[in-house]
Amino acid sequence: DFANWGATARVLRRFDDAGHEWSNELRYDKNSNDSSGLAVTNYLIPAGQALYERTANATDQVNWGFTSAYTRPLSTGGKLRLGYELNDQRPEQRTDFLRGPSEAAVVPVPALNNRFEARQTVHALYTTYERPLGEKLSGQLGLRLEQADIRIEDLTGGATASQDYFRAYPTAHLQYQLNPEQTLRASYSRRIQRPQPSQLNPFVSYQDPLNRRSGNPDLQPQETDSFEAMWQMRKGQSFYQATAYLRDTDKAFTDVATDIGGGVLLTRPENLGSRRDIGLELTANGRLHPTLRYNASVNVFRQEIDAGAVAGGGDREAALASGRLSLNWQPTTKDFVQLSGFWQGDSLLAQGTREAGGMVNLGYRRKLSDTLSFNFTGRDLFNSFSNTTVYDTPLFSERNEQKIKLRAFYVGLTWNFGGGQRRQPEQFDFSTGPSGG
Repeated sequence: DFANWGATARVLRRFDDAGHEWSNELRYDKNSNDSSGLAVTNYLIPAGQALYERTANATDQVNWGFTSAYTRPLSTGGKLRLGYELNDQRPEQRTDFLRGPSEAAVVPVPALNNRFEARQTVHALYTTYERPLGEKLSGQLGLRLEQADIRIEDLTGGATASQDYFRAYPTAHLQYQLNPEQTLRASYSRRIQRPQPSQLNPFVSYQDPLNRRSGNPDLQPQETDSFEAMWQMRKGQSFYQATAYLRDTDKAFTDVATDIGGGVLLTRPENLGSRRDIGLELTANGRLHPTLRYNASVNVFRQEIDAGAVAGGGDREAALASGRLSLNWQPTTKDFVQLSGFWQGDSLLAQGTREAGGMVNLGYRRKLSDTLSFNFTGRDLFNSFSNTTVYDTPLFSERNEQKIKLRAFYVGLTWNFGGGQRRQPEQFDFSTGPSGG
């Protein structure tokens, strides 16, 4: 069960019609997500009585956000932006775990129940300055200053932790217009990815008889220095882009498993020493036929990781790849078909590898009238989506295969009312069934 609601208030002050303005926005969001599941474990080696386990999870989160941005065009043809952002997240999580010899006889296991609260507040000041440097050349410089305050509390176990840090994130961009159709760009940026509050929760949760998982209150944010060079061409309804990049990430996140006895592994996130990705990403979209469009991308890169102080880890490197493809076919003015798929290549862990996987989706829409349409979607047509993780350390080895089986089919009607005729979106949402509009 998922519920979400929110409100946004905006105030905009325009000083002239040339882009001189001051905008302010206040946002509030509240969401709750309740889920439960029953797991049955059948013991084959050695043979034993089946074990029934039920897990119920409840997550409630409140988000406050405030943005104030000032934009002023300059007499040199440039533009100055100044701004402040506040983001305040307050998640609460509850886990209830029950176990027994049958579904009707499951009872709570106090040691595996947990309540957790956190608060993450980020204040940011930023500025960007852009201006033309010639007839075809332009540049932009930016700086973002952030102060982050994080507090977590395991209400069940009594553990608390906090993180406070100040960081500066510069950016620089150059753009050169080769001709009306082609553009060259070069950029540098420093970015941060903070751990989610749940990744900081030290509570050890039960996954299955051989696996446990916990967060890590000492997990540090990962920071990436990104250097990119891009060529872009727009010609009619076709678009092509090639991006060469180098991304150096300090303290990158990785899952680490530890043998805690009895063949049981505890997995929790840790920070790598560093990770480097050097690669080329190609993107293209256009028409193969007047009724058929395509959108495709492929990313080929070499990854090197320094395991740092990760126990049982090792430095690793490999050539990796991923890609996606979408075909949109409109044989008539009333019919629209979309076939899409993605493939995610292997990814390196400090102790092993997460293997490649992907899926194929299909969507069909038939316009019955100006306000009514028939929808059909098929998710993961070949039931191929899976998650396979391989750990290979001096102390233990494990191969964990999860056949997730996401295949699902949805049939429905969409009725658009109010505001006159609306254009249907080209992209289907394959994560859920079609919804009304």
